[in-house]
Amino acid sequence: MLSEHINLQTPVNIPEAPFSGFTASSVVCGTGSCFAENLLSLLYDCGFKGMQNPCGTVYNAVSLAEPVARIVENRFYTPEEFFGHDGLWHSWEHHGSFSAGTQEKALDKAKAVLSGFGEALRSADLFVATPSSSVVYVYNRTGKITANCHKVPGGEFTRRLLTVEENLAALRRLTIKVHEINPGCKIIFTLSPVRHYPGELVLNSRSKAHLLTAIHACIEEFPEICCYFPAYEIVMDELRDYRFYKEDMLHPAEPAVRMICGRFIRTFFDSKTIEHISEELKQIRLKRHIALHKDN
Repeated sequence: MLSEHINLQTPVNIPEAPFSGFTASSVVCGTGSCFAENLLSLLYDCGFKGMQNPCGTVYNAVSLAEPVARIVENRFYTPEEFFGHDGLWHSWEHHGSFSAGTQEKALDKAKAVLSGFGEALRSADLFVATPSSSVVYVYNRTGKITANCHKVPGGEFTRRLLTVEENLAALRRLTIKVHEINPGCKIIFTLSPVRHYPGELVLNSRSKAHLLTAIHACIEEFPEICCYFPAYEIVMDELRDYRFYKEDMLHPAEPAVRMICGRFIRTFFDSKTIEHISEELKQIRLKRHIALHKDN
């Protein structure tokens, strides 16, 4: 006999966070890939203070940790760390959005953003770290793990998979450095659900598995500082439907992003702040609607 109610989802039960109750006055920083960007941009739109991604969008754990380590160690960028290619100057640690027409401009932007991020991080209450891939591209001439290849010919790099231990070392470094800068700051790790290697899904799964194991190992080492939010599991298991993906079938679509962000906010913020964010988002949607139809 058929049940009267069929559950068409496998809900992800989110454990009670070891720290929560963040408010609208909390300063939130973060680094990583798409989820961190989407979540933090939403919070900043709602009036939260903070700063994200001092090197632009980055994917591997080594590249997430490096700018935070630079801040602690007072290692500022130098001209020698920028190179010319295809009419622009780039850095192996930065997203292409930091590239510029001259070495001086690229260097100045990188230094200014890192300085601003350091100031925000020193007063942050919360840091969101979202690594996405264990696959890295190593620049053959220096052995450096790159955050972005900047369309330099592929033969200049060696692609390899970071081990669990290498990922853990990078995440441990990130955690320790954040704590050195700001002992009161809490860290929430998430894993990006974006599939980076759709033509190599076994590699993609190994990549995610290495990162996920390292994240939980890091949290076990620093349980008072870190915790995990299951963005990856919500997309993979709860929203297990291509309706929740963009046309590329790789990135979560807007409804999925909203649902994940909503779960995150309800998990970590107090009730008054949840109401504040909800009201702010209503006002943002209203303003966009008015702007869209103002000439009609």
